[in-house]
Amino acid sequence: MAYDVAALPAYTKQDASKLIYQKLYTNGDTIKHMNVQPGIKSSETINIVSVNPIWKAQACSFTASGDTTFSRRTITVGKPMIQMSWCERDLETKYLQEAMKAGGSYDSLTFNTQIMDLTMDNIAKDLERAIWRGDTASLDQNLLHFDGLVKIISAEATVVNYSGTAWSQANSRTVFNGMITTMDAQVRALGMAKLFCSHTMLQQYRFKLSADNLYHLPGADDKLYVENSKIEIVPCFGLENINYAFLIEPDNLYFGADLMNEQEKVKFWFSEDNQQLRFHTEFKAGTQIAFPGRITEYYGV
Repeated sequence: MAYDVAALPAYTKQDASKLIYQKLYTNGDTIKHMNVQPGIKSSETINIVSVNPIWKAQACSFTASGDTTFSRRTITVGKPMIQMSWCERDLETKYLQEAMKAGGSYDSLTFNTQIMDLTMDNIAKDLERAIWRGDTASLDQNLLHFDGLVKIISAEATVVNYSGTAWSQANSRTVFNGMITTMDAQVRALGMAKLFCSHTMLQQYRFKLSADNLYHLPGADDKLYVENSKIEIVPCFGLENINYAFLIEPDNLYFGADLMNEQEKVKFWFSEDNQQLRFHTEFKAGTQIAFPGRITEYYGV
């Protein structure tokens, strides 16, 4: 990557200190609800044990019954890498020169704070998308490194599916209530599941509640629960533009990595050979679930 200044006119004195930039994303919505499993170089298993004791009538004998079952699921991590470069001399003929340091030795970025903040924020945004929508068969360069939760969950035969109602603001209460009615009874009774959906779906649900005169709602900055339940709704940027919603216990969600917060560890240097400032980061990431049968999925066309 390099500076693209083709859209800027030749320099006329302006105030470069007022350069505006937008931070698109700061923190991932989903990863804070996942179990992070570090130390994975390529793949690693989630080791699962389940016990099924069987009650019997009392007697003067001993006959064992019931099973202890060991199983495993595999987290396979992708290995994305990001490399960028900048030549500060590209700014000299544009208004941006006003912010450049004096002299011709450019060994630091003129707009270092803005560019680095945006770079890291966009890495976080793309990681959030990949956590849900990653697919090794995708044509999207940012989504093809590992399989995300939508693909993994949708492929499982034991996942509980709620369907039959198209998504719309008018149907939002019906969908969310229907998901809770359909979910595994034990999961519902434990009350640990959260409803993961897009920010747009959550906002449509809010609008529907207010349209139906249910004004006992918390503010937009407060947690919202599905009506008449203790199930928190968690809006996720990674689910935007697809009408998926999931009821999942956070203990059932796994994120695989090599190092904790590995995507935040970067190298930034001035290359004497190329007379460029360069950026490099690489990390490992993957997702998995432990118990498919405890998940409820909704996809509304």
